[in-house]
Amino acid sequence: MTNMPKFSSTKLHWLADTPTSALFDDIYFSIEDGLAETKHVFHDSNQLTERFAAVDTFTIGETGFGTGLNFLATWKLFREQAPASAKLHFVSVEKYPIALDDLTQALALWPELSMFSEQLIVQYPSPSPGFHQLFFDDGRITLTLMLGDAVDCYRQLDAQVDAWFLDGFTPAKNPEMWCPELFQQIGRLSKPETTFSTFTCAGVVKRGMRDVGFTVKKVTGFGRKREMFVGTFTADKPDQHPPESPAWARLPLKHSGEKTAIVIGAGIAGCSTAHSLAKRGWKVTVVDRHPQIAAEGSGNHQGALYAKLPIEPIPTSRIHLSGYLYSSHFLSQYLSDRSDIWSPCGLLQLAAHEKEQAKHQKLAESGNYPDSVVRYVEQQEASEIAGTTVSNSGLYFPEAGWVSPPLLCQWLCEHPNITVMTDTQITRLVRDDHQWHCFTQNDQPLTAAICIIASAADSVAFEQTSYLPVQNIRGQVSITNEHSGLPELNTVLCSEGYISPTQQGRYCFGATFELKDPLTDIRESGHQHNLTKITNMAPDLGDALTQYHVNHPLSGRVGFRCASPDKLPIVGPAPVYDGFIKDYARLRHDAKSVIETVPQHYPGLFVNLAHGSKGLISCPISGEVIAAMLENEPLPLEKELIDKLIPARFIIKNLIRRAI
Repeated sequence: MTNMPKFSSTKLHWLADTPTSALFDDIYFSIEDGLAETKHVFHDSNQLTERFAAVDTFTIGETGFGTGLNFLATWKLFREQAPASAKLHFVSVEKYPIALDDLTQALALWPELSMFSEQLIVQYPSPSPGFHQLFFDDGRITLTLMLGDAVDCYRQLDAQVDAWFLDGFTPAKNPEMWCPELFQQIGRLSKPETTFSTFTCAGVVKRGMRDVGFTVKKVTGFGRKREMFVGTFTADKPDQHPPESPAWARLPLKHSGEKTAIVIGAGIAGCSTAHSLAKRGWKVTVVDRHPQIAAEGSGNHQGALYAKLPIEPIPTSRIHLSGYLYSSHFLSQYLSDRSDIWSPCGLLQLAAHEKEQAKHQKLAESGNYPDSVVRYVEQQEASEIAGTTVSNSGLYFPEAGWVSPPLLCQWLCEHPNITVMTDTQITRLVRDDHQWHCFTQNDQPLTAAICIIASAADSVAFEQTSYLPVQNIRGQVSITNEHSGLPELNTVLCSEGYISPTQQGRYCFGATFELKDPLTDIRESGHQHNLTKITNMAPDLGDALTQYHVNHPLSGRVGFRCASPDKLPIVGPAPVYDGFIKDYARLRHDAKSVIETVPQHYPGLFVNLAHGSKGLISCPISGEVIAAMLENEPLPLEKELIDKLIPARFIIKNLIRRAI
């Protein structure tokens, strides 16, 4: 999926009360009774009633999400049949996502599913290519909706599927999807006793499923279709990793021990990871060396939530966009009533000069991003949105806004499965007897099965992660007093600086960007730098802030952004440095050498750090990535994007460059 497809929502045509596709000249579900069709073709044929009653977790893979009817009916059945502690992972793909208004109309045909469909409609994602992970029933139900070509998407999925719903338009009308490459991915993602069912009896399906290891037999079909196919996977267990993924990027096997974890660092990265684990039933201890949580880079009163996007999506920007969409949906789902933490007031990314203005226009014309994610606005409209005169045109992110990082960290750690220990510095890590022993400054061990290092640049103090190439970048923000009487701003403004609407009457704006400067003193030069940036963006507001500062002192705060050389977070299992160098040394002489050696990782040791200034969009989804790895769940990002996050990438790059 390196080159992302351009697409937008597809509009439906209606035949009486039945939605149809003009593109494929086919119906989305049975005219007789679409819900009964789902029950017969997919539920009964995969024995889901019986299987749901006996599982802890169950994963379904589907081709063709369509209206979501199969998902909603399966969610309902799972709620009725599965144990209260069980979890369902439903993975589906859709190349032609239905527009929200059509989806709403289609699902209104099934009032018995209204309590489920209403929740799907609220969370239904923008038509942006890639993986979209949605949570329902307090995390008991996870929908991973992959928007794009079925082969491309399933090639990037890291999961093990228990049952397949082979849906989508008939092979005669949609031959592009029903291709050998799709069946190969289905086989790769299956395991012994994985089942499948499909409405069709087409020979291409029979041959394709048999070729990848399934038995295939005909059974009675639904309605006017006399016959359909079902089957079971009987081949030896295949390699679970996408063929494009090199051996060094393979992930450790699922954690099978006790669900206890220690998270070192109580910033957004650590608190997000702890929350992701806690909601899955883990007992988590969050440890921080400061007297309170969010004391370093996550301590600013406000931070802007948005993603800076290029004209043509690249892997780096796809990570940022996926994180932005995940964070905005997560915050709106769980914190819509906490205006002190999250304000979805939108954000204007203003052009700083003519060259950037031209880039913004090209981005809007590219068709790579839906208007619901970002759209171009001229200077006049931008000023109307902001509620103050702005100096240039820009990009408007309607679902963006500002977040209070300290309050978000506090909320994340309020989960009953999380214990917070402050004034506690971890000095060394020792693995013994399937446990991590994290020794404090008093040489007292804290013990858990899993350890996650989320302590930013402090991570290099540990022997296991001392090689990580991270650096601190100093940033000073400026803050007005409460009830300053300054004019109000309606939305977040961002360009070479940023400013958010007031929080409790205070403006918070900034920020400086200073390398190799470890000092934390508040400087007047920093205030002047920040005021200049705001004046350049919004002259009237900037002048008002400057005049305010003549008569009132500005307060401020200094934090340090932890960044990596490639400006991407470092997230995933911690590699054994010497082991990687030994096993992949051949890359020094042949960068294209195929080495199938299984990578060495420290058992149960993970990292989540180096989020730079983008922690609000990258930390929450990174916490989900680590939790999904530990639970062997479908990962929330494409595997090629995961490969660009894992810490082993730096060892491999340095071997290829002969730097080590």
